[in-house]
Amino acid sequence: MTLVVTTQPPTLRRASVPGRWVFPLALVLLAGQLALLGWVVGGSFFKEDDFHLMVRVTEPGAGVGMLFESHAGRFMPAVLALGWLLAKIDAYGWVLVTAVVQVVQAAASLAVLRMLTTAFGRRPTVLLPFALYLFWPLALPALTAWAAAMQTVLVHLAIALAVTSYLLLVRWGGRGHAAGVAGWSLLGMLADGSALLIPVLLLALHAIFLAGERGRGALVEAVRSRPVFWALYGSATAVVALLHLTYRLGARPAGLPSGSDAFAFLVRVAGETFGAGLAGGPVRWHFLRPDYGVALPEPPVTLAAWILVLLVVWASIRTRGRRPALGAWAILAGFLLVSTVVPALLWTVPAAGSFAGTETRLVAHLTPVAALCLAAAFLPFAGEHRTGERHPAGRVLTSTGLVLVAAVTALSCWSAAALARGMDSSQVRTYLATAEAELAKVSSGTQIYDGYVPRFVMFPWFGEDRLTSKVLAPLARPAVQDVMRDPKPAAAPVVFDESGRLRPMTVAPIVAVRAPKQGCYRSVKGLIDVPLGADLPPRTYTVAMSYIASRPSLAVLSFGGRQVRMNLERGVRLVQLQVPEAGGPLVRIGGLTEGTTLCVSGLNLGSPIPVPGR
Repeated sequence: MTLVVTTQPPTLRRASVPGRWVFPLALVLLAGQLALLGWVVGGSFFKEDDFHLMVRVTEPGAGVGMLFESHAGRFMPAVLALGWLLAKIDAYGWVLVTAVVQVVQAAASLAVLRMLTTAFGRRPTVLLPFALYLFWPLALPALTAWAAAMQTVLVHLAIALAVTSYLLLVRWGGRGHAAGVAGWSLLGMLADGSALLIPVLLLALHAIFLAGERGRGALVEAVRSRPVFWALYGSATAVVALLHLTYRLGARPAGLPSGSDAFAFLVRVAGETFGAGLAGGPVRWHFLRPDYGVALPEPPVTLAAWILVLLVVWASIRTRGRRPALGAWAILAGFLLVSTVVPALLWTVPAAGSFAGTETRLVAHLTPVAALCLAAAFLPFAGEHRTGERHPAGRVLTSTGLVLVAAVTALSCWSAAALARGMDSSQVRTYLATAEAELAKVSSGTQIYDGYVPRFVMFPWFGEDRLTSKVLAPLARPAVQDVMRDPKPAAAPVVFDESGRLRPMTVAPIVAVRAPKQGCYRSVKGLIDVPLGADLPPRTYTVAMSYIASRPSLAVLSFGGRQVRMNLERGVRLVQLQVPEAGGPLVRIGGLTEGTTLCVSGLNLGSPIPVPGR
């Protein structure tokens, strides 16, 4: 079979009657996707990474510089910018998040449709890979999480529009199309590192499909014909790639897993998660948390999926020819390998093990590439002339292909329904709703001390970003936010409990110090030093100090170089305070009002907890 591709605009013919129905039918399919997405995403809620992102974009003074800070070792300014905007409009408003995800996903879906019709013409058969893109469940779990959804849809949008712009650039030329290639690619790269492969994808498409039998030589010629474009485009990609790598290495040095872990991960991510997903799986989900599932297909589902995949590959070779068909599948396999497998083996698998291969977020960005490669494996690109073909692609795709796509779409919807039925975000929803109601009625004079949100909201590995002053502050009015972020010493502060209610607090001590036999620590030259008996590591500590004061007085508590001013009352009293980023072996009290006699009888240093039984 001989391939000849023209880079000039193809002769435009009047659209056939079936061609006129491509866009209306595509809109019907898109409406189905958005309805399914609204059901699944609407039943979800914010998750751990989402709260982590919310902390970043709502920190006091968060500005442009925040966009270029590392977020969990990732360079993602486009996602941070969109997250900041949504937080400004309605922090923790899941209805808003659901609407935005649907709108941007609709834009990405239309971009994929435009990519397919630009590549292969406005023919009804492009609706088959388009339908698969719309309903494949591979990206669905990512779309149920705020941060991951923004990454995923922006990358989908970028890939589809960059490919479209490049095809138009090859056919028509023009600075506008060149700017479109670079601009959409850059948008994707600023959202997720997987978009760094867009230039490689474009070159691969050109070499295999747009250059005919000349292959590599025509590709070199195409690059040389636009040296300024490729120099600028390549340089920008290299700079952004260096930023991604720097952020990754800054958060965690690259490592290599054991051979068994690497092999098991590859089997899971490529053989089970991605392979079953292409056939509409996984059907069954495993919920690591009540509100988030990972792919865990049964062995028969995986086996059936791969039988289907191999049959499709064989049919594409018989229909399209060995070189273009295998070239399309090689592009998809290469994109999976370089964008998913290699980064995961260097950073994810050494830390999380081979079970990370069940995480569909790792392959969520691949669905537009998979749709394009599937179409390219069967359909000729617009302007591509083929001779010697014995089995026209239309016959396969409009008969057996239609049945298979319908079956995969139905199974995909089944998998989506299983995910929606299995998710349970009620505990997190209730916690945030309760906390919001408590913050709405609390006075700005009430001192709200920092505790940690429950484990079902964020796991301990998020460290100080789990503090209620960071996670829950966006729910409060500005005056209460100030109190939460900088609580003053008080005799009766409050703290959030596990249900989100504000309750009177006490201190769960890490170190408890009691005065020696004479009954108290007294001042020496105006200072009282209380040795802790241990060198405490830096963190936010809550301190409960019992004392006797001869008169109302001012005082300053110093701990690890941090100072907190206190107003002490006369008599036998208890004062509680929080000292951020403190630590060390000694607490010092000084700065007493002249003439005050102060006796410190004990100190508890630890974490705030609700008073039991209150």
